[in-house]
Amino acid sequence: MPILRLLLGLPLGLVLVGAVAYPSLILVWHAFTRDGRPTLANLAAVLHDADIWRVLWNSVHVSVWATLLGGALGTVLAFLVARTDLPGQRIFRTAEEPLFRIYGAPGIILVLALAHYPLAYFTVLASLERMDPALEEAARSSGASPARTARDVTLPLVAPAIGAGAILVFLRCMENFGIPAILGFPAKYFVLTTKIYATILDFDRAHNLGLAATLSLLLVAVAGGSIALQRRILGGRAYGLTRAVGQPPIFSLGEWRRTVGIGVTVFLLATSVAPLLAILLTALTRAYGMPFGWSNLGLQNFHTLFFKVPVVWRAMGNSLVLAASAATFAVVLAILIAYVQVRTQVRGKGLLEALVILPFAVPGTVVALAMILAFLRPVLGLSLYNTIWIILVAYVARFLTLAVKPVAAAFTQVHVSLEEAARSSGASLSRSVRDITMPLIRPALVSGWFLAAVPAITELTLSVLLWSAGNETIGVMVFNMHEEGKVLLSSALAVVVMAVALTSNLLLRRLTSGLAEA
Repeated sequence: MPILRLLLGLPLGLVLVGAVAYPSLILVWHAFTRDGRPTLANLAAVLHDADIWRVLWNSVHVSVWATLLGGALGTVLAFLVARTDLPGQRIFRTAEEPLFRIYGAPGIILVLALAHYPLAYFTVLASLERMDPALEEAARSSGASPARTARDVTLPLVAPAIGAGAILVFLRCMENFGIPAILGFPAKYFVLTTKIYATILDFDRAHNLGLAATLSLLLVAVAGGSIALQRRILGGRAYGLTRAVGQPPIFSLGEWRRTVGIGVTVFLLATSVAPLLAILLTALTRAYGMPFGWSNLGLQNFHTLFFKVPVVWRAMGNSLVLAASAATFAVVLAILIAYVQVRTQVRGKGLLEALVILPFAVPGTVVALAMILAFLRPVLGLSLYNTIWIILVAYVARFLTLAVKPVAAAFTQVHVSLEEAARSSGASLSRSVRDITMPLIRPALVSGWFLAAVPAITELTLSVLLWSAGNETIGVMVFNMHEEGKVLLSSALAVVVMAVALTSNLLLRRLTSGLAEA
């Protein structure tokens, strides 16, 4: 066993230290040093800059309002789906995320809310579906109205889920880069993520990377504070939830059933389907600004994109290769990490889990800056900066936890006695894992691979700071084309990105369901 611990722990330790711990420590070092000497000058510069406080207020302002709006939307929709006789519930359970285009603070708030309310929706929905309806039925049989039952019984029981969903929405709003960048740059409206981006690219400003590192720590502090607040408010409260599968709706909408169903349908169409159709129609438009009509529609933008802009093919190839490579590395590491967590008693498993979760828990802008600072100069003779390898390292670190979770869960479901039986029959440890455990956890491996690959294909926040000439990704190309005013071409490429993401998601569902049945 000591040899096993060494064989498993050493490579894991080297990888996680190199991809996670080292960049994180370098980020902190740059925040509190200048010219290699410890100093609080960066922190003082940030705290005494009125513009930074305005940007911080902007971040909190848009995130709080987007959380209130998105949390309310998600909670109400979850209640309608899980606790009423709303028509078409199966369709509403899998509604896609929406997207609008409005510049300035109000637009950022609206788009952030509509982009992230599914986080609150699915969190509250899962809680409502696990909740035993006996207490609600008791309240109704005692004469309480549906509204009072929902207020005095249902709402308190799902309060932890509502709080958890709200925190998830807030964190995703605080760390979001793409929406504030696209909708905020034209109006010169900055939040912390876009301010960090602008500071990194402000090469004429002295100590720009150190200041960006300090801003990154400020962003991490806000995110960490919000999580701590949630735990303090909800941590000491107990709630009795039991699994309730197949229970009939508690609240009948009565004569409002059809009206509410139509309203929810219109809302989802307006916030999900309509924007996607708008992007598609824009991509098919021959001349931007001309009256809409059949004469102004065609495939010209797609022809230009694929046959007159060679960099697009390179970007698509880079994204696919990066996503596949990152997912493969993530799954291999996930197998080792899951085995250590579930099958061994190695000390420091808590630290191992923290290193896995950290790059996904902190904002992507922070991860990208940490990678820049860590690999700006050669490390052990290897130069990763301005290469595609730095993007790959960032992707593996960022999406590793997505692969670890299903694989670790699968390991817990495979009893260790199966491996022990193989060992007692003369099989080596590697063969028992290869012939017994691996086939049984194959669905989790496939699921983990796609869970890591799909977000990597469309990733923007890391790539926009780490890309270099020749190493563009699809997300970077869409962003750059939009910033250059090439609306038609960026819309056409966005349609391609959506098609790739949709195909990947459908393939994930098909493969995982097929493997699960097998």
